[in-house]
Amino acid sequence: MARVCLIVEDEPPILRLVALVLQGMGCETLAAPNAEAALDILASAKPDLIITDVRLPGMNGDELARELKANPQLATTPVILMSAYGEPPRHNGDGFLPKPFDIDQLVEFVQPYVGV
Repeated sequence: MARVCLIVEDEPPILRLVALVLQGMGCETLAAPNAEAALDILASAKPDLIITDVRLPGMNGDELARELKANPQLATTPVILMSAYGEPPRHNGDGFLPKPFDIDQLVEFVQPYVGV
């Protein structure tokens, strides 16, 4: 059974790249351009992994991670934060991927979470 991954990214080229890489790893992908849209998706879907940009319009990715970790249905879902602006101190994610990254770095980073 394919792993389901939610990607939260407001830059379409990065969203497409991450989705293509995850799909190439056998994952089904869901996409949201911001945290609020992600929360709408999460009301009816429970992905195996959530990858979110830190800098998003409205609620940022770290605030999204904190909210997800407070939700009993999503508390154990790994949340990976990514940013070109450095790792937020004491963030709520389960991991951090610095941007820019290449495809090999993304695959290597995500592999443990999707079990491929």
